[in-house]
Amino acid sequence: MMNKAHNLSQPQDGIFRGVLLTYFIILFHVVLILGLGVIILFFRSVINYLPWILAIGGGVIVGLWYLWWQRVKKQGKRLGDAFKDPVFHGRTVEVTLLGGLASLRLGQPQGPLSIDYSAPEGPRQIVDPGTAYAAELVNLAHLLKQDLITKDEFLKAKKEIMRKWEN
Repeated sequence: MMNKAHNLSQPQDGIFRGVLLTYFIILFHVVLILGLGVIILFFRSVINYLPWILAIGGGVIVGLWYLWWQRVKKQGKRLGDAFKDPVFHGRTVEVTLLGGLASLRLGQPQGPLSIDYSAPEGPRQIVDPGTAYAAELVNLAHLLKQDLITKDEFLKAKKEIMRKWEN
């Protein structure tokens, strides 16, 4: 008897599931059609306003470039000096305009890093002050040779190092 009651409730349960599935399919189609309509309206408006979008985007890019250029000029640098910045050191720089809509990508550093954070610290050694001053002078001459400092800055720093060395 228990079997018959179970069999009788099964068709009713199947009908309920079928009706629910039908409503779900209809609702899914309505949402799909509404979503398609929204997408069509969005792209239609994008196409209508595309010249304005490109003009404003180009204006923002040109404005940001102008501000960056004024900052470089204010610091008394040339364009080549701007790319000697440590941020660009050992990295590849890729600038694409229309293909990537004005994207700038800095690659990963090539070769060993200048500071190795994973290296264990060795025993500290005391350096002779004369050797340290000589190393500072060598580094200063290297900066002058690479045109990273001016002759006046070199002479001023050299005088300061010599004053420290005498004391």
